[in-house]
Amino acid sequence: MKVLGGNAQVTIMNAAGKKVVITNVLGQQIANTVIASDNATFPASAGVVVVAIDGESTVKAIVK
Repeated sequence: MKVLGGNAQVTIMNAAGKKVVITNVLGQQIANTVIASDNATFPASAGVVVVAIDGESTVKAIVK
């Protein structure tokens, strides 16, 4: 599993079939879904986002 912050987006790789919850630092939920592919991209506002993936550790990513 790999999480990358990009320009107004968050990319999650190698997490197909797992539930993902993405929140910003204020706790507002950006996404709550099950990833269907090995390379999923979600739109996000600039700042720090927290990505929680089932069975994996929680990761922070910086979105530009």
